[in-house]
Amino acid sequence: MKGPQRTILFLIADTGAGHRSAANAIRHAITLIAQKEQEEWLQQQQTTAGEQTYKPALPGYRIEIVDVFEEYGRFPLREAAKLYGPAIRYNPKLFGRLFHMSNQAQSISAFQTVASPLLHNGLLRLITSIQPDVIVSIHPLLNHVTIRALQELEFHIPFLTVVTDLITLHYAWFAPGADAYIVPTERARDIYLQRGLDPERVHVLGMPIDPKFTLLVESKQELQHKLGLEPGKPVVLLVGGGEGAGGVRSSAYTIAQARLPVQLLIITGHNKRLYMQLQRTRSSFHIPAKVFGFVQNMPEMMHASDVIVTKAGPGTICEALACDLPIVLSGYVPGQEEGNVTYVVENNVGVLAYDSVELIDTLRRLLKPGSQLLHQHVENAKRISRPRASFDIADCILSFLPPAGAPAVWQSAEGLRQRRRMSRPPRTGVPVRRIRPGLQGLRTRASARILPNRLPRLTFLRRPADGPSQWHS
Repeated sequence: MKGPQRTILFLIADTGAGHRSAANAIRHAITLIAQKEQEEWLQQQQTTAGEQTYKPALPGYRIEIVDVFEEYGRFPLREAAKLYGPAIRYNPKLFGRLFHMSNQAQSISAFQTVASPLLHNGLLRLITSIQPDVIVSIHPLLNHVTIRALQELEFHIPFLTVVTDLITLHYAWFAPGADAYIVPTERARDIYLQRGLDPERVHVLGMPIDPKFTLLVESKQELQHKLGLEPGKPVVLLVGGGEGAGGVRSSAYTIAQARLPVQLLIITGHNKRLYMQLQRTRSSFHIPAKVFGFVQNMPEMMHASDVIVTKAGPGTICEALACDLPIVLSGYVPGQEEGNVTYVVENNVGVLAYDSVELIDTLRRLLKPGSQLLHQHVENAKRISRPRASFDIADCILSFLPPAGAPAVWQSAEGLRQRRRMSRPPRTGVPVRRIRPGLQGLRTRASARILPNRLPRLTFLRRPADGPSQWHS
């Protein structure tokens, strides 16, 4: 039995796969939390069936994840958001320059000036149609415009920001006026405090990754057999993030040409072109290699591997740490991922391979029998990983919902007034200016000459009792 429904709205933009992956991870965690709460409630009801105690039914959760730019943004903002993937693949240096140029208060103010007319009405339409009890933003460019839109409502909807960058945080992440800011690292919290914002509203809870990374998996040997890998040979996992960037192809060719005694698992994400290229050429590799597109069993892939070679995406880094997997960074997106390299190196959970020579040398040192470097990376990964971050973030979000016995936000008196106000039809009438006497006479004479010749005279004949109505000219 479920109580009143609570609605949670996640705001994202599909600039890369990380924002949607984070939202899906939190949604999955909320679903698991709700299932556990319902089971405990039912068990308590059964044990107290004969007593005069009553506990109200727990609320159910409705979760909506919306790509705001794509679904509610206007041209050209909607099309500009689609340039992220091509930019980081084909001209990452240009993207890095744009990142640093925009990473200041003046640039954010200018973006608001440009973006607000293209997003404001769409955001209001989204909010009033979904009627959320809490709103969670998982994209930096959506924070300021959403807070401005919420200020037009006559009541308060809790607004939270979940930061998905580890160290290098864009200025847009921290928009004043949010109810809570969830950050993944202590360094991110320091950046927040440097902005002079309320220290009571920041929560260091980790990076949201799929709850599947908390589950027990089969042994490495069993997983390798399941994936069709050769037993006993080290496995190198190549990942380029959701966009398949980060030099996956060059890393694969470099390892293959070096003829290292390894086998490759290659994940190309949504990059279909890269997937087809590697499928065509993997037969020429001198080592075993398996190529996959976007996969749903990443925990199995990571637990079956001995080391991961990836770009410095925050989600992939935290997933690898949850699997105690040493990290070799083959590249990073300039700007937002620069701090992720620092995070990996300073915590001694991996290294950055600047070129192909260093990549091969690092893999040799990591994969040699009894490698002390491999052991250090594994132990440090266990120390700093937070595989249950999605559950902690989910608990924080749920704490901002109305309690079980209270009405939903939009069912309150203020919410009902807002719904009535937003449901009124818009005024479309245009005020008519008074025509000057001279022009009014000219217009009347012109109408008398033109209208009778242009419009046919219509005569309506009353419909007989047994026949249809008729129109005659």
